Amino acid sequence: MNRGHFRSDSSRRAQEASSASDAVEHHATVNRSSRRIVVTVGVAAVLAMIFFVNLSYLMAFKRGVQAYLYGYPLVSMDVTRQVMTAPQVARVPGARLRLGAGPINQFTHVGEFPDPTFKDVVAPNADTLYSIAWLDLKAEPLVLSMPDMHGRWVLMEVLDAWTNAYASLGTRQYGGGPRQYLITGPGWTGTVPAGMIQIKSPTNMNWIIGRTYTKDAADFAPVHALQVQYRLTTLSKFLNQPIAVDPAHATGGAVDTTTPVLTQVARLNTREFFSRLAALMGDNPPSPSDKAMVDLLGRLGIVTAQPFAWDRLDAATRNGLEDAVWFVRALFEARSPGTQGPTDTNRVQEAFFRWANAAMSKVMLNSHNGWLVPLNLGRYGTNYALRAMVTLVGLGANVPEDAVYPSTAVDEGGHPLDGINRYQLHFERNALPPARTFWSLTMYDSKGFFVENPIRRYAIGDRNGLHFNQDGSLDLWIQRQQPETERSSNWLPAPAGPFKLYMRIYDPKPEVLENRWVPPVIQRIH
Repeated sequence: MNRGHFRSDSSRRAQEASSASDAVEHHATVNRSSRRIVVTVGVAAVLAMIFFVNLSYLMAFKRGVQAYLYGYPLVSMDVTRQVMTAPQVARVPGARLRLGAGPINQFTHVGEFPDPTFKDVVAPNADTLYSIAWLDLKAEPLVLSMPDMHGRWVLMEVLDAWTNAYASLGTRQYGGGPRQYLITGPGWTGTVPAGMIQIKSPTNMNWIIGRTYTKDAADFAPVHALQVQYRLTTLSKFLNQPIAVDPAHATGGAVDTTTPVLTQVARLNTREFFSRLAALMGDNPPSPSDKAMVDLLGRLGIVTAQPFAWDRLDAATRNGLEDAVWFVRALFEARSPGTQGPTDTNRVQEAFFRWANAAMSKVMLNSHNGWLVPLNLGRYGTNYALRAMVTLVGLGANVPEDAVYPSTAVDEGGHPLDGINRYQLHFERNALPPARTFWSLTMYDSKGFFVENPIRRYAIGDRNGLHFNQDGSLDLWIQRQQPETERSSNWLPAPAGPFKLYMRIYDPKPEVLENRWVPPVIQRIH
C-alpha cells in the first residue's frame, strides 16, 4: 500500500479503527495474490527461457547434423587435394611415396599394382594401373589429350569438388580413339577450339582418377607407353597464349602429409570445419538443387565465401552445432553415442543414431546372397547422407555404368569369412559376372588390404586362364592352403584370419544395373 494514503490526524484514527481491520485483511489477501502472480509470471518466464534455449539447441543440433553431412565430402576432397599435391620428400631413403601424388594440373602415373605393404588406400585394385590428376579450373580451362588406345579399355573418371562423378571419359562413352577434351570451370564463356569435346565442370576443383586395363606384370610396359601420352595442358598454353596466373605454382601453408586424411578431417573443430566449408563453396558452388540446404546453412551463419559467423551465434546454438559434429563422427565410427556426448541429450541422439544408421544402410546398398551390391554411387543428387558415407569408406566412387563392386564378408550361413575354413564360389554355366570388358574377385584382410601369399595372387578373374568344369560352370577356391594341382589355377589365397571379398564388374551389362543378376553365395566346404 502507498504510505501517503495514511492519515496523521489522530482524531480520525478512532473513527477508522473498525474499517482498518477490514482493510488490513483485504491488503493481506491482495498481497498474497500479487505474490502468487509474480511467482507464476516469474516461473513462466524461466520456463519460456529454458524452452527457448532448448529449442535453439535442438534446432541447431538437427541442422548441424545435416550441415556436417552435406559439407563433409567437399572438406574431405580439399584435404585430400592438399595432401596429394604437396611436395613429396621420402622420410627415409627408399621409403614409398604417396600413391598418385603430384603437382596440380599434371598427371601422376602409378606404374605397378600395389602389394601387401601398401597401406595408403583401402581396397586397392589389381586390375588397372592408375593415372591421377588434381585440377584447378579457376584461372582457365584444361585440355585433356588421350591417345589411340589400340583396343585397350580406359576410363578417365572426373569428379567435381562434391565427389560427384560428373564425367566418364574413355572407352564406354567415347571409344578408344585419340581425342581431346576441354574441361571448363563454372561460368567459363570462352570459345571451344575446333575438334574438342567440352566437359563442363560445376566446380573449380576436380579430381581425375584414370584407370587403364592391365592384365599382369608382363603387361606393365605397354600400359606405361600409353600413360605417358595422357596429357593435361592449360588452354592458354595449348593456344600459345600463356596467361600470368598458373595454379601449379601457387603456394600455401604447411601441409600434413603423414596423418591420414580421415583423421585430419575428424580433428577439425566445429568452427574450423564450417569455416572451411563456407570458404570452399565460393570456388565450388553448390548445385541449384541444394537451395534448401544452402538456406539451412545460412540460418547457421554458414554463407558461401563469407567468414563463418561463429561469434554471433548464441551459446545454445554453438553447443548444438558442436554436439552435432561430435554425433556425426560417432555415426561414422559405427558406434552409438551412448553417454559420451558433451551434453545430456543422449536419448535424442540415440534415437537419431538408430534412424540415421538404418536409413543410410537402406539407401546405400542392395543385399543379395550375403553380397552388398551398390548401384547408386557416383551421382548423389540430394542424398547427402549417402554421399558422406561413400566419402568416408570409398572416396572416388565411380558411377555404376562404369563399374559395380559387390562385396561380402560372410558365407551362405551368414558366418564371417575366415581363413581357418575353406570356401567355394560356384558360377553356373552362362552365369559369370556380366561384364562387357572384364571382371575380377579380390581378396582383402579385415582392414581392406592385400594378403601376403606364396603365389602373389591378390585377385582372380577372367584374365587368369581359369579352368572350367565340363558342364561349362566355374568354381573358384578360396582358402589359405594351396589346393590340389587341378584346382590351383582357380585358387584365390586367403589369410589366416578374417577376410572380405570384392567383386569388380567393369562396364557391367544391363542385368547387373537392373538388379537381375546377383553374385552366388560363398559356400563353406565341410
